[in-house]
Amino acid sequence: MFEQCRPEDVGVDSRGLIQFLDDMKAKRLHMHKMMVLRHGKVLMKTSFAPWSTDDLHMLFSLSKSFTSTAVGFAVQDGLLKTEDRLIDFFPELLPCEPCDNMRKVTVRHLLTMNTGHDEEPRLNGDSDGSWERIFVRSYIAHEPGTHFVYNTAGTYMLSAIVQKATGKNTLDYLKEKLFVPLGISSDAWSEESPSGVPTGGYGLNVRIDDIAKLGQFFLQKGKWEGRQLLNEQWIRDAQTPWSDNSKWSGGPDWNSGYGYQFWMCTPANVFRGDGAFGQYCIICPDQDMVIAINSGVDDMGEVMRSLWKHVLPAVDRAGESGGALEKRLLETETPADWEDHGETAEDPVLEPGWAGSYRLAAGNPLGLTQIDLTDQGVCITDAQGRKIQFALQRSGWLKASLTPSLPGREGYFDQAAVRAARVGDRLVIHLCYTLTPFEDVLKLSFTEHGIVISAGRNISFGNNGPHEIIGFRL
Repeated sequence: MFEQCRPEDVGVDSRGLIQFLDDMKAKRLHMHKMMVLRHGKVLMKTSFAPWSTDDLHMLFSLSKSFTSTAVGFAVQDGLLKTEDRLIDFFPELLPCEPCDNMRKVTVRHLLTMNTGHDEEPRLNGDSDGSWERIFVRSYIAHEPGTHFVYNTAGTYMLSAIVQKATGKNTLDYLKEKLFVPLGISSDAWSEESPSGVPTGGYGLNVRIDDIAKLGQFFLQKGKWEGRQLLNEQWIRDAQTPWSDNSKWSGGPDWNSGYGYQFWMCTPANVFRGDGAFGQYCIICPDQDMVIAINSGVDDMGEVMRSLWKHVLPAVDRAGESGGALEKRLLETETPADWEDHGETAEDPVLEPGWAGSYRLAAGNPLGLTQIDLTDQGVCITDAQGRKIQFALQRSGWLKASLTPSLPGREGYFDQAAVRAARVGDRLVIHLCYTLTPFEDVLKLSFTEHGIVISAGRNISFGNNGPHEIIGFRL
């Protein structure tokens, strides 16, 4: 789709890209996929094994920017207006007397995270499974338009509004209007609510090329291959800082203003969609550049600070890589845990007393019940009887066999890769779930009667460990 070129061909000094990659490696911030465009050409596209640009990837809140684009098309089609009131779309779900501020909430307030909530409504648990009912019956403390609160539930309501206004599944409508014209993956999919509405604020799964296409679409002010698909006014409005989020937590790149489900960034005129653990669509109009990233990081701000420090200054700067970037991109394999921490590792040969089957203590945080170790490999079983099996190999990521998956949202953990090593007197297993940003590290210590597993996840919304799991030999 996009023409490939060398960075210097479009006025970008390759050294800035190399410095960014080196910075991420030094800080142990794992990039999974990255794509950089300038003047509509790909100057860098890479993946970090075992992740691949061929695979879909969870977007988390980067889904919001796609959802707001669907709203833009519905407005353009005359099916709704930004000043339409929320309650007018769902009159059948209202209490007898909705609160005064709920009566005032509009589509624009939902787009700009300015509904007036003190906290976003929790869309879980309702007698009829209606997330819409929960939202429209929630209490709004502030005058809509005066109080910014990050509100994923509000983005869900945008998805529900689009579905109601168009009479089509929101993702199907977005595919018709945006995905098909741009050549975005036809197998892109989204999680849905109990009522069959795409979740909107999270749950979309696309490829890195698709993220870059969304960015380029906004960079081109809604035009694609000579056709104006979405009007320029919507594109301008989407990147306008309607909301004052200066008091919001997160740091400068979360305090610079908020548009239509897009964050304003600290560099002038740069805006972005982003999602938890490092999913980015960064749009730089002054540089005519798009940066798309999938990653698994616990410090999203540090990634952006490095981009602002190394990549943006490389634009329109003289440079000659002499093939240095191409060489650097040959070194993009995700490091195993022992490599990240500079530990001496040996091939994962089992001691004679290690092989066997171990029953794991019930109620452990990973929901695992048994681990079987043989010279041929490992099999881990969870409480639902699902299994993951893999050979023990230190160098090179091996595909693991899952039947059908480990605990998690259905389908997300169906694809994994693994490396293993002896580190001192422990067996270390590093698992990467390559449709997600998640990685698990299991460190196995063996005792006279069983096993002790120190288990940690690279990132999570809660406690990512390490958790101690006790196992007893069967």
